[in-house]
Amino acid sequence: MRIGILLPTNVYFAPYSRVYTDIFDQHGIDYDILYFDKRNLAEPAAYRFAANVSSTDGNLKRFWGYWRYARFLAQAIKHEGYDRLIVCGPQIAIFLYPFLKKHYTGKFILDYRDLSIEQRFMKRYRKLLAISAYNMISSPGFKRCLPDANYIMSHNISIDLLRKALDSPSQCSSTKEAPGSKYNVLTIGGIRDYEQNAAVMMALANRPEFETAYIGRGEEGADVKLRQLAEQEHVQNVHFEGFYKKEDEPGIIQKATFLNIFYPRKLSHDTALSNRFYSSLLFRKPMITTADTIQGDYADRYGVGVAIADADHLAERLQKFMDDFDEATYERNRRQLLQSFLKDYEEFERAVLIFAELQA
Repeated sequence: MRIGILLPTNVYFAPYSRVYTDIFDQHGIDYDILYFDKRNLAEPAAYRFAANVSSTDGNLKRFWGYWRYARFLAQAIKHEGYDRLIVCGPQIAIFLYPFLKKHYTGKFILDYRDLSIEQRFMKRYRKLLAISAYNMISSPGFKRCLPDANYIMSHNISIDLLRKALDSPSQCSSTKEAPGSKYNVLTIGGIRDYEQNAAVMMALANRPEFETAYIGRGEEGADVKLRQLAEQEHVQNVHFEGFYKKEDEPGIIQKATFLNIFYPRKLSHDTALSNRFYSSLLFRKPMITTADTIQGDYADRYGVGVAIADADHLAERLQKFMDDFDEATYERNRRQLLQSFLKDYEEFERAVLIFAELQA
């Protein structure tokens, strides 16, 4: 059994591929990763398609890029003769539909992580749902944007970290800060959405009880503009770092008090569960997220963070959260939510093993 994992972007920006590769590595399943190198990172993989395509490009340029990538993939797949495919992202699936229908009906997983061009090509996407072996989604919020189908939840989460968080909660650092210490608000990963990040930074600017940090790669120049704003407004309690090694991420997060996932209100953000959302739960770092979204609903329902519509009076809201914080209640709610994710993962893993013909 050989499986091709088709990514719609760089490997660095597709950490969800590990939910498959971890299972395949554990069971000795042979697989290749094929990816779209949009940022010229030249990451090692079986197949790399390089083209400069950005989310800010016009539709025509982006569609042309994905069409070319789909042709590249079809040739690579024919050459390798994969038995099964994991097709990550509707962009790839839409353009590969004729090839998939002819050669891989019932032999590919359709993996959905973000809203994309399927919203414009819903008729074709329905056809893809009908010929795939399994349809995975990474957030229940996506169901409001997709056709009715049998979906399996595939969380953007390391199962090892999930089990560790459930088995050894005492190893997680306490959220309660020592008297006189500062509350660290961390934004880690892809630094995008300049306006929201700027609002958080300025709401906490030079407040003696807070410090903010932006650590990761910037997108569309968001990190550069944030640095410029901090200099112009003489913000002293902010820290910036760029690229970091993935293995260093736990240590960086452990130093935080809150994880910032305050996003703008748009359908793609309203319905998705971000990597930071999971990190917040795994590492016991309450989240700052957007009200009336899937993440905001979880934060409110389980009391695992603060859901805000804007950054007005953010410092006061965070201080109140900490003043009212009850560690036992937080831990109980956090574990209940993670247990539900573990149940989702077990269903996902069973489906992947059946797909790879390792389980009846």
